[in-house]
Amino acid sequence: MAINQNTKWPNRNTLYLGRSGSGKSQAGKQNPEIPRSGARVLLWDPSHDHKAFHIESKVTYARAVREAIASGKPFRLAFSGVLDAVKDHEWWCSIVWAALDGNYQTYVIDEELSASCVSTAKAEPNAAKLLNQGRKYGMVYHGIAQVPTEISKTYFNQTEVFYVGQQRGDQLKKSASLLGFKKNEFEKLTSLEPLQFWRLDPKQNGGVPELIKMQYQENNF
Repeated sequence: MAINQNTKWPNRNTLYLGRSGSGKSQAGKQNPEIPRSGARVLLWDPSHDHKAFHIESKVTYARAVREAIASGKPFRLAFSGVLDAVKDHEWWCSIVWAALDGNYQTYVIDEELSASCVSTAKAEPNAAKLLNQGRKYGMVYHGIAQVPTEISKTYFNQTEVFYVGQQRGDQLKKSASLLGFKKNEFEKLTSLEPLQFWRLDPKQNGGVPELIKMQYQENNF
């Protein structure tokens, strides 16, 4: 289980939301708050969207995480052997929880989040514990999803920073609400192009949504 509770760690949990092709994974990769080297990083990455050491076997992944922690060296380990998104994600969350140590920051990248949520109510037990308590043990969470209306409220409640990209249909209302946009401001979302995001960060731009424009990067994390 997680060890060395340290309540001084700040909440920098981040969600990246956008329909397919919006560039949400790129937004996560280009976020300078995720170190490109020298960090402890655990990933849920079924589609191999990120550079990491990808493992498909649960037994092998659990062993690799244990050995990486014991080595005291940085690591970047991704689980990609997903058969049942919900059940396997719960298992992965338990592995992440066991790896947390409040003496270090552990960056957690959680791809295709919509597929891992059973409902929009409270998250599954292991995921809920991770989101609700992980900060105290050095976790910095980065979740990536296409469909905001399919994500458990636990993820939204425990997130500090939002990147909102292209949306359409019934996703507009949810995304606009997150950013504080009114109905007559929906064009701010419908007019976005790929790799354009509204970023809402209480520590940036006076807490007001800020338009971020990115360029695609081939060789990044």
